[in-house]
Amino acid sequence: MLLSQRYLLTVLALALCIWVSGANAQTVVTPDQALRMANGGEIMIIDIRRPDEWRKTGVPRGAERATVRSSRGAAEFLRRIAKLTNGDKNAPIALICAAGVRSKHASRFLLSRGYTQVLDISEGMLGNRQGVGWLARKLPVDACDGC
Repeated sequence: MLLSQRYLLTVLALALCIWVSGANAQTVVTPDQALRMANGGEIMIIDIRRPDEWRKTGVPRGAERATVRSSRGAAEFLRRIAKLTNGDKNAPIALICAAGVRSKHASRFLLSRGYTQVLDISEGMLGNRQGVGWLARKLPVDACDGC
């Protein structure tokens, strides 16, 4: 094989790897960015924490709820997300949890199941090393007394 053919095959293989890994790439947004996007109708925020966490802190203003910790497992979480998005796997959604761990894993999970526009609000409600989080930024919340 000629050097130029090997080079071309290497470049094509690399491009394919980048394309495949990009299909599951996660996009991270700050709470401020997520709020602006939600207010602009660009995304739906989904709080994936547990009901006791929703009751304790409230949920981001206007956010939907879909606990990732369902007793029925991942299938129930997928059903809830499908219901919230009307089955549209291209619907832009942003996931938030307490400190970014669950939202990171849930975002990857949804991307692996064919969802294409999943954002991770990585600071979560309470903050982490990346930032102070939704609550410390004093962003609006809705009470969730009946959760």
